[in-house]
Amino acid sequence: MALPSTLLLAAMAAQIAQPPEIGLDEALAELDRQNLTLAQARARAAEAAAVAREAAAPILPTLVAGGSFTRNNAGVSVGPGAFLPGVEPIVMQPLEAWAASAAVRVPLLVPQAWFDLSAARGASRAAGASAEAVRLGVRAGFATAAHAVLGVEELVRASERAVESAGELARSAERRAAAGTAPALDVLRAQTEQVRRESDLARARADLDRYRLALGIFLGRTGPVRVLVPATEAPAPADPVDAMVERALARRPEVMAQAALVEAAEAQVRSAWARLAPQLSASASGTVQDVPLPTQETYGWRAVLELSWTLYDGGFRYGKRREADAALARARAAAEAQRLAVHQEVADGVRDLEVARERLRLAEKQRGLAADAAGTARRSFDAGVVSSLDVIDANDRLYLAEVGLAEARARLAAARIAIARALGEDDAPGGR
Repeated sequence: MALPSTLLLAAMAAQIAQPPEIGLDEALAELDRQNLTLAQARARAAEAAAVAREAAAPILPTLVAGGSFTRNNAGVSVGPGAFLPGVEPIVMQPLEAWAASAAVRVPLLVPQAWFDLSAARGASRAAGASAEAVRLGVRAGFATAAHAVLGVEELVRASERAVESAGELARSAERRAAAGTAPALDVLRAQTEQVRRESDLARARADLDRYRLALGIFLGRTGPVRVLVPATEAPAPADPVDAMVERALARRPEVMAQAALVEAAEAQVRSAWARLAPQLSASASGTVQDVPLPTQETYGWRAVLELSWTLYDGGFRYGKRREADAALARARAAAEAQRLAVHQEVADGVRDLEVARERLRLAEKQRGLAADAAGTARRSFDAGVVSSLDVIDANDRLYLAEVGLAEARARLAAARIAIARALGEDDAPGGR
């Protein structure tokens, strides 16, 4: 009576330990909100946008206001008023004075700053596109992992069926040995096979728990989660590879990011040349205080038109131009490398999808043949025609066929997600 109670408690514990379930679409939405990799990518994009805003400062007016209180050691006044009562003296240095001032500066001609702003905006666009690329990559990786975990679940079920088959073989061998129609060695072989299958089942369940925990961590959780993956088809692409490549080049955020970096590098080259041009600005300031100025007014103002032209700066501008030219060459090379990488990813994705579909077809066929062989072997063993070794071998082949079928389904899902990612499509759900 102790054994059924133990099994009942184990079953109840298994039910309690089941992780929470969540649909793939809901999980992807949660991924967008909580994944830490995405949070870092978005923060980098926000930083780049802030840098672009900073780059606009040199071409915008600046306004400064201030106030002061001055206490001198002595006050100095000149003119007749300093000696004759009733005549206002000219104050050269007041003993105490309150003053307020304001100044505005307007850049009129700053060519370098405009190009620097263009470069910063290009870098900001590149950072935003890179953040979107990270988002698509994280979603594709999570969906692929979810399908892989689904394959592990199928592996657990295959291991459970293998344990059940091994148990039936052991019981059949015991009956035949008790009837004297089979040697005792068949019983030992069957029991050994049952222990091996139970060990496989324990390992598969441990792997399943670990992978579910990994999915939970992916979502920013601290515990495991079971993602419910919808069953969808993975048809062969209808368009030729060249057309798919063109579509991918128009949609991939990585390509957009590299194009934005090229534009930013070109703007930096123009900025380096613009450093040779003069700069023109205008400024105005005003002051008001409670003690009259030497002009006998309590306020004053001035306006300045300033032209600045650096004729020689030790070679800094020439070095800056060579640096910008090198950066542009590097950006263009990176953009071309990205274009070729997209072409390869699309072509490999199409090929991998075809291979995965064919391997799934063969895996299903192999599993059917292995199931027929295992059933025939069990019936033949019960009839005394074959030995337990034949049944064990047939069960092994069935187990391996079921494992291969689970892997083939996961590979097909991964191939479908990979080609969608190569095309720049946000098509992570589905794939089976």
